[in-house]
Amino acid sequence: MNHELTPEQEGALLASLLKDRNKAQFARDNKVPGGASMLSQHLSGHRPIGLKAAAAYAQGLGVPVEAFSPRLALQIRATGPTPPPSPNASETSAPEVSSSMKSEFVEVRRADVRFSNGHGQVVLAEDGMPPLVFRSDFLRRMGVAAGDAVVVEAEGVSNEPRIPDGAVVLVNRGDRERLNGELFAFRCDGELLIKRLERIDGVGILATADNPSFKPKQKIYQTATDFEVIGRAVWTGAVL
Repeated sequence: MNHELTPEQEGALLASLLKDRNKAQFARDNKVPGGASMLSQHLSGHRPIGLKAAAAYAQGLGVPVEAFSPRLALQIRATGPTPPPSPNASETSAPEVSSSMKSEFVEVRRADVRFSNGHGQVVLAEDGMPPLVFRSDFLRRMGVAAGDAVVVEAEGVSNEPRIPDGAVVLVNRGDRERLNGELFAFRCDGELLIKRLERIDGVGILATADNPSFKPKQKIYQTATDFEVIGRAVWTGAVL
């Protein structure tokens, strides 16, 4: 099985397991979050399957989560055991995730603060937020060492449309010195921000919002006593 599945592929696997079951009844009986409507969106691939829904599907079908989403199986292992199969589980249930498969993925932890993308308000993340899982080869292509990767959630519109409000941002903490106009997460005077940073000799650090309509678009940090570059923003994902 290809372990890097699209939402459409996960939906197809889920559909093959559901077979001719009544979807509305299955959603009710197994308390699927969002009910039959959400189940239909998962089956079509219009929405990716979430952790709570995956647990409900695994319990209701009597299969491990790996049977339809290896991606979520790894996340569930990071926060607790996979729901056990029911006594009448199918003999064709998918096998456990192999150690070689696990080595293909890296769990990237979430920061315990939310980077403000406009107004610099520090917000503590929810307790127990699971890490996100990235392919090891993807991190390598991005030039990010596994130990330097951290995931944060952006707030505000200062970098739209590149980084939408509420987007997940992957930050490389190992890249903090090359301030060459790329997007960086940084802390200043107790505020956490994401801006394009450029070091200007004899002047300071120029921070520029990516959104051309955002005001103020630019600011120069000269003698800030509480200024720290957290890392370069290398990838972002957002709900469409």
